[in-house]
Amino acid sequence: MNHESKIQQAINTLLQFDSMCSGREFLLSSFSKEDMIILHLMTENDLFRDVYTIDTGMLNQETYSFIHKIKNEYGVSIKFLFPDFKDIENMLSTYGPNLFYESVQKRELCCSLRKVNPLKRLLLERNYWITGIRSEQTEVRKKSALIEINDSYKKCNPLLNWDSVDVDKFVKSENIPINSLYSKGYRSIGCAPCSMPSSGNRDGRWWWEDGVRECGIHRIGDHNDS
Repeated sequence: MNHESKIQQAINTLLQFDSMCSGREFLLSSFSKEDMIILHLMTENDLFRDVYTIDTGMLNQETYSFIHKIKNEYGVSIKFLFPDFKDIENMLSTYGPNLFYESVQKRELCCSLRKVNPLKRLLLERNYWITGIRSEQTEVRKKSALIEINDSYKKCNPLLNWDSVDVDKFVKSENIPINSLYSKGYRSIGCAPCSMPSSGNRDGRWWWEDGVRECGIHRIGDHNDS
């Protein structure tokens, strides 16, 4: 599939999903390059839907500044999801602020409380969501489909078949604004303590770990979700 075909596939997927959800879907955005492409495609095709972002309390200042810029320039209403403060208080009191460096289990606990649980709360009310995941990013994402339907949600992954070349080509051709951290060598941007510049798609996320590096958001609804 060539680049132009992938663009059209992404648009068709968004339109199909919009029809399935009667316009009730939302874009879950970390304001990555992929999410900005989707926001651009939605805007260009008159799909003015809600945009949610998860503020873990641990994001880079560059990310906060970029979100503020996009809110003003695109005129979109960005809705923020936050973790339950009692959960965070208890976690930090028990394990300390840098628990995620100590074990995979503690890192996954932090991700679960800061990211997964806030999204789960939203999905109880609105279970139609759009993501910017791509199949080349992780083994978990290779198992995804353009549109997924299960007992927990209906999920749309319009850029699933894009590679990093497609992403960069579209960003350049459409002059799409991106987070300044990309110019500093970041390839994947999450919480500040858990992201760093890298050469691979996900190498800079939880770089001290081996194996599949996921926060758990894209496992909601599968057999690993609890």
